[in-house]
Parts: sequence; C-alpha cells; structure tokens
Amino acid sequence: MERYTEARGNYHVAYYSVFIDQAMKLTALDFAKRIILTDNQYSRLLPTEVRNSNNVSMQQKIEIQRTYMGKLGEMAFLKFLQENHKNVNTRGMFDVFEGQQNVDSFDFITSTGKSVDVKTGFRSNHTRLLVHVDQFDHIPKDFYVAVKIDAPDVDSRNKIVDWDNLSTAYIIGYADYTYMKQYAGIHDFSEGPARWLYYNKLMGIDKLLHLF
Repeated sequence: MERYTEARGNYHVAYYSVFIDQAMKLTALDFAKRIILTDNQYSRLLPTEVRNSNNVSMQQKIEIQRTYMGKLGEMAFLKFLQENHKNVNTRGMFDVFEGQQNVDSFDFITSTGKSVDVKTGFRSNHTRLLVHVDQFDHIPKDFYVAVKIDAPDVDSRNKIVDWDNLSTAYIIGYADYTYMKQYAGIHDFSEGPARWLYYNKLMGIDKLLHLF
C-alpha cells in the first residue's frame, strides 16, 4: 500500500494505492463469469450502442468486464481495509443469486452498521464517482467509495480494456448519501442516468477508515 496526497479545494487529502495480484484477478473473473454466463446480471450495465447491437459475444464480454472490474474494486478496498488492520465481514461477497432481478449486492458494513458501496472506474476517461439513479433512489447506501483501477484501453470503440495488464487500484475517496443527494450532478453517460461527483471533489478516505 502506498500513500499519496493531493489538493481538493482548500484541503490536502490522502489517497492510496494497493497492489492487485493474480489471485485477486482470477477470483474476480471467476465471479463475473459465473454471473454473466448464467444470465444473472442486468444488461443495463452495457453501453447503449452495444446493448442494441446483435453482437452477443461483445455484449457478454463487456458485461463480464464491468462485473469483473466492480468485484476487483471491492477486493482492492477490502485489501486496503485489511492492510489497515480492520476486521471486515465478507460474508456474501462472492455469492451469486439466481435470476436477473438479483444483482450482486454486497456491501461493506462499518462498525456502527452503516452501509458502504464501492464504485469502480477502470478506463482512462473515468474521472467521476457514479451511482445509477435507480440504485441511489431505491437501494440507497450510507457511503459511496470510489476506486480507480489502472487498466489500459485496448478497444476504445467497444470500451474494452486489457484485463490482464493491470496491477494497481487507487482508493480515491468517498461521499456520503446526504452530500450526493444535495450536490451530485445527474447525467446519462450512455448507461442510464447517474448521480456523479468528480474524484477530486471527494472526501479523503481516512475519515471513512476510522468508522471501521
């Protein structure tokens, strides 16, 4: 784990990097394949142009990628907590539920019972914490954590990245529900309307770390 600081508004805050090893990648990819290849995930994760195409193999690849990166981001945050000597309940982290209405819904829980949802960016143009409006409105969480995985693009047209050529995840920061409800913008980034905040507007993760 490495520590960095940057200016955010009038403050200097810390963010961190953690190493993504091969075992983490294999575990996350196995989880993603078990969900997508058995039709247990929402197709709304797809970009509009891919969702409306007839290229089934590309649809599956992008759905696997999004689920893979999301789970890898959760695992990176877990590693960050563990390296800070926090005991975390991971029960259900790799459970796959039957049926397309049951998406992966694992949350981290603080010592006071507050829910924490990890949102993962992984492309070079991912610069915002995004929470889909339907999730924000109907399945609200107390805190939203931004993790950015350093993955190179290999097919920008179809939004594919190199799954194997990545080794670093950055624990950028977080926002709480009340702040996002009041200040987050709403925009459709091609996958449905989402609330968003730029990474450089987020709270430093140290403050949230103290709640675990």
